[in-house]
Amino acid sequence: MKICKIRIKDFKQFKDIELDFTHPVTGEPLDKICFIGSNGTGKSTLLNFINGFLFLQERYPFYAFSQTINLKFNDTNVSYEITFKMDKNVKYYKVLPKGNNEKSLIFEEAIYKNWSKNRKPLDDRMSLEQVDEINRGHIEKLLNFFTVNKPNLITYSPSETAQNRYIQIEDVPQTTLNASLEMLGNLPVYNEVSSQSVDIFWSVLVALIKERENERVAFETIPQNLDKSKRQLIEEFDKDHPKIMDKLGEIWNKILAKANLELDTEGVKNPIQLTDNLKAYIRTKDTKERINYNQLSTGIRNFIFRIGHIYSLYFNREIKRGFLLVDEPENSLYPDFLFDLMEIYDEIVKDKNGENNTQMFFATHNPIVAAQFEPYERIILEWTEDGNVTAHKGTAPVGDDPNDLLEYDFALKNLMGKKGRAKWAEYVDLKKKLIRTKETAEKTALAEQIIKIGNDYNFSE
Repeated sequence: MKICKIRIKDFKQFKDIELDFTHPVTGEPLDKICFIGSNGTGKSTLLNFINGFLFLQERYPFYAFSQTINLKFNDTNVSYEITFKMDKNVKYYKVLPKGNNEKSLIFEEAIYKNWSKNRKPLDDRMSLEQVDEINRGHIEKLLNFFTVNKPNLITYSPSETAQNRYIQIEDVPQTTLNASLEMLGNLPVYNEVSSQSVDIFWSVLVALIKERENERVAFETIPQNLDKSKRQLIEEFDKDHPKIMDKLGEIWNKILAKANLELDTEGVKNPIQLTDNLKAYIRTKDTKERINYNQLSTGIRNFIFRIGHIYSLYFNREIKRGFLLVDEPENSLYPDFLFDLMEIYDEIVKDKNGENNTQMFFATHNPIVAAQFEPYERIILEWTEDGNVTAHKGTAPVGDDPNDLLEYDFALKNLMGKKGRAKWAEYVDLKKKLIRTKETAEKTALAEQIIKIGNDYNFSE
């Protein structure tokens, strides 16, 4: 199930705006979307808007929502569109079989502040019991999206806040085996990934480690395995049951290696007693010296904990419907870390079957990140003269020079600073003088100045 469109009316800086998240040719919902725009145009607001809708529906399915959300989901190879249109008192959600709008269904229900306690049917509503059996099944599956735990996952990762828990980690994030046991097979649908949830991340890792241990014990006690050697059992089990810390190290090291660092996977100490914690550390690649988490650079620390937490939520799970919302994925990372960033996100949201069923939304100021999206995946937000915000799709092709994105999609026509613009004006003026002058010595001096400025600033005209 994915979001196709959103229409927002009279919400913060959005007067009346419709955002299309579908492919321009196929009409199918996009797998990933990138919001770009100047400060205040509403990139983070949109992430919060989508997150707020998903959070409410996860807690209270079909809770009253003041805007219009258009979704699409696949069931038995048939596409359906579900449109939510809600006001203070009544909500409407409509199931539209693709290509057959004449058989659309309307299901209405009164909404009250204490919605979970008070329900009152409208006289003219179509009750669920009145809907034919096939379409009733579709509506019930839709209702179950936010209440069935296993196949669904909603993850929201806001930008860094002033209260950064990462810098307070003196050893490792805090948890115990006992605290993590509650998570075994019971990970929540909705998750927030931030510095405030780093201890939860560590608890998820411990739960996954314990889950693997339980699976190993069960594997060894299968009748056909009782006569096998310990070496055989280990080899056969490890083949189909990777260790979370080994896989996490592969992902973290793609960034850590650029800073001559790595996750010490050989030195990982799994918790044994109920009061034990997972011990896993970062070290230098050459000297093997331990580097405390609070001593890592801000960008690397933010990256590994954010990526690690998200990856742990997908690890060894079947995710049929997922949403991931990330604000400023480039936060504090050096530019050379960013060119493969979206590939990393594509990798970490694959479930245990290797499937990617997650729709991802990103908000960024960075042209290197934005260049990793197709132009129709970029939603560019702009101010209008009357102080409202409009939106349009990008133009620069995927993988283009980030400077081209700055010019065309970020609408920065001049990419030089004040002194650079002054040097360009001087450069042009010197070339005009060179054409006019007749003196050989003066021509030589002008040419030398032109060459020096051209080399310094890479001017080609």
